[in-house]
Amino acid sequence: MELLKLGVRDFVLKGNLARLVPAIERSLSDATDRRAKCAADEKSRESTERFRMIFEQSIDAILLTRTDGSILAANPEACRVFCMSETEIRCAGRDAVVDEEDVRVIPLLAERTRTGRCRGEITMKRSDGSRFPAEVSSALFTTRDGNQKTSMIIRDMTEHKKLEEQFRQAQKMEAVGQLAGGVAHDFNNMLQAIFGYSHLILNQAKDNEPVQNYVGEILKASERAAALTRSLLTFSRKQAVTLAVIDISEVMKGNEAFLRRLMREDIALKITCTEEPLTAMADRGQIEQVVMNLVANARDAMPNGGRLTIRTQSVTLDQEFIEAQGYGTAGVYSSFSVSDSGVGMDKEVQSHLFEPFYTTKEQGKGTGLGLSMAYGIVKKHDGFITVYSESGTGTIFKVYLPTVQASALAGKTAVPEIAPLRGGSETILVGEDDAALRRLSTKVLGYYGYQVIEAVDGQEAVDKFVEYGDRIDLVILDAIMPKKNGKLACDEMRVMRPDLHVIFVSGYSSDIFAEDYAFDDNAVFIQKPVSTDVLLTKVRELLDKKLPDNVKDPTIA
Repeated sequence: MELLKLGVRDFVLKGNLARLVPAIERSLSDATDRRAKCAADEKSRESTERFRMIFEQSIDAILLTRTDGSILAANPEACRVFCMSETEIRCAGRDAVVDEEDVRVIPLLAERTRTGRCRGEITMKRSDGSRFPAEVSSALFTTRDGNQKTSMIIRDMTEHKKLEEQFRQAQKMEAVGQLAGGVAHDFNNMLQAIFGYSHLILNQAKDNEPVQNYVGEILKASERAAALTRSLLTFSRKQAVTLAVIDISEVMKGNEAFLRRLMREDIALKITCTEEPLTAMADRGQIEQVVMNLVANARDAMPNGGRLTIRTQSVTLDQEFIEAQGYGTAGVYSSFSVSDSGVGMDKEVQSHLFEPFYTTKEQGKGTGLGLSMAYGIVKKHDGFITVYSESGTGTIFKVYLPTVQASALAGKTAVPEIAPLRGGSETILVGEDDAALRRLSTKVLGYYGYQVIEAVDGQEAVDKFVEYGDRIDLVILDAIMPKKNGKLACDEMRVMRPDLHVIFVSGYSSDIFAEDYAFDDNAVFIQKPVSTDVLLTKVRELLDKKLPDNVKDPTIA
């Protein structure tokens, strides 16, 4: 008995050696059982350790619960997500973290009861009562004591949903951008006809002052319409910008008088600018349009008067801001803000704010294009535009443009002198699929003495070029035509005559050409609508390149 107490497994009396073999066999069996138990214990410890590591280090929230909803354990991520300690979560129970008003919860629990597992999206809540979207995976399991318990793996989908919404918004903006670009292209063709025929009327009514005044008003209205289509093309990112280094503060100060004329007497306008230059590489005209649209929008948001403030400043945007926007790079930006004390906007209105033709104004008091154009212009400049507003507390728009060195500010460019219009007697091939514009080109060029050959599409332009050969001195091609576009038609013509002089025209900008397409000295691009003066000047410039120096002064005018 003393030996057994010390750990001896068995003993055999010398007078009873018959028990020796059974004792040995039993001892060997016990040793095998001990080793198996040790292995099982080690495996259990490893399993427990693996579970502990997964449970504690998981990037998803994990809850272990009873089937009645009481919580047994919560991992650190769950404590972070729900903003509670593990003890608080256990005491609170499942109803404290699951939004009981979410109708998706009951079917999800029913599926788990029926199949033993479930997965879906529901709304959950934090300790402060705020809600958030969550993806939940849950399963039933039975413990060693025969009791059923559940596991819940919870992933906070807030950021994911935000990225999904940004992607949907980007797709939507791309779709409406394409629509806006197409509308602007067709509208530019109509404006081109208005410009051209108005010019012909002015030339033939030189002694009729009332007619000249009427046509002048038509041209002014057409210019405003052309500016509108340029903005639509900017929104669709099909309008090239004319970049130069500008001082944002100087732009605000330079337009102060104009902006004050936009205000009513019951609105106080204040402009605060930085003393140092706030420089950005931008198209000044388009940035001025952004400011005008934002100011007009702020004015309309204050029907009973109020305060409108414009402020410029240098801002450093961090990576977190860039990731929230979904594009761009972190760095220093030149920023200006337009804030008002008006009626403000709720979240629903803000979600549609930059969509074309969306407006909350009464019929006839707004087109819904101002903010969408501002968005397109800023995006075209690799910048950002943000809005913060609440109903009844006013609105603030902030625009961020990448900063460039102040030393890059360029001097004022001298305005080139406008040469008098000159005609000629050369032969010009015009490839244009729009019948009205084709007739207009024939009348305008014919009025100034040129011989015109018409083609209704790209293929006919090539055929006419082959037919008339060296008689053709210049080719004017619409960039987009049936059968062959302008570039393909030009390429075929230049196989026959490499030095051919060509003018491309289009309602779109030159961005429609491939990035690697380079215009040479014998080819230019003109965007519709173009004034007759500009077109005739370009025609004469290219034709003069073909003439010897002693005959570059045609007498036909």
